[in-house]
Amino acid sequence: MLDDFSFEQNIVYKTLINSLKNNKLNHAYLIETNGYPQALNLAIAFAKYLLCPKNYSNKNNCNGCNQCSNIDKNEFIELKIINPEGQWIKKTQLDDLQDEFSKKSILGNKKVYIINDASKLNISSSNSLLKFLEEPEEGIIAILITDNIYQLLDTIVSRCQILSLKNKVTLENLSTLEKIAHYLYNNTEDISNFIIEDKNKSMLDIVINFISYYEENHTNTIIYMNKLWHDHFKEKDEIYNAFTIILLFYKDLLNIKLDKNIEIFNDYEETLNNIAKSNKLESLTLKINVIMNLMELIKFNINPNLLMDKLIIELEGCD
Repeated sequence: MLDDFSFEQNIVYKTLINSLKNNKLNHAYLIETNGYPQALNLAIAFAKYLLCPKNYSNKNNCNGCNQCSNIDKNEFIELKIINPEGQWIKKTQLDDLQDEFSKKSILGNKKVYIINDASKLNISSSNSLLKFLEEPEEGIIAILITDNIYQLLDTIVSRCQILSLKNKVTLENLSTLEKIAHYLYNNTEDISNFIIEDKNKSMLDIVINFISYYEENHTNTIIYMNKLWHDHFKEKDEIYNAFTIILLFYKDLLNIKLDKNIEIFNDYEETLNNIAKSNKLESLTLKINVIMNLMELIKFNINPNLLMDKLIIELEGCD
């Protein structure tokens, strides 16, 4: 129940409790996980709180009612949890959701849907969700969960109340690979699997080498793209993870320019400092926007060769 998070996530907990008590519910909430592994469980606990006829937030009061039991078994018709099917959340999943939620509530006056790992929305499913959010119906509440708010459409983010969770795992003393694992995934099993796989350490080194080569050689990078990139990243999920690393690297370059602490790439501080010297603050901001926009095209099954050519050409236009 929601009270289980009262200590670990005290600020978000108080926000959620008071939103119902003070009759100030938002029609959409966006939970930014910051690597917190229990984000989905917190979202389900909030849904239980909203859907409970007596709005209990404590299981001792609830005493294990049938409604909570059905929610735990994913059999409660007024709560829908959407997870990615494969690599992405698909448009058909959002269409089915809207069709289901167009019917009048049977068991109460509220319906709740949770979109887990919302960064996996592609363009089509994002647009379907946006239509749902733009015309909110009374009693329908959305809860989106993401570990990367920057991978969502700005128009979706702007229609949600953002709740930023505290990560109980401190990242300060972790390696760059470990930090990236916490950034990519929000559950301990996926994080551990990512860290122990040798290919991911190789992937990190290959991506850093690619960035370093581009920053020194610019458009000439296209000539050696097979050796630098295509020979290593063939599957869509591999390309997407590699682009995420590029994005995080350029954000750390921006941190250096802003005299902030390096967040992820402490193990590559010398490389960061060398590249930062040859980039203006405005250029880095533009480059980050280019990378984010191209990451959306990966969801659209863009040809990998075209994707990387576009990356180099558009990065060049940022200087």
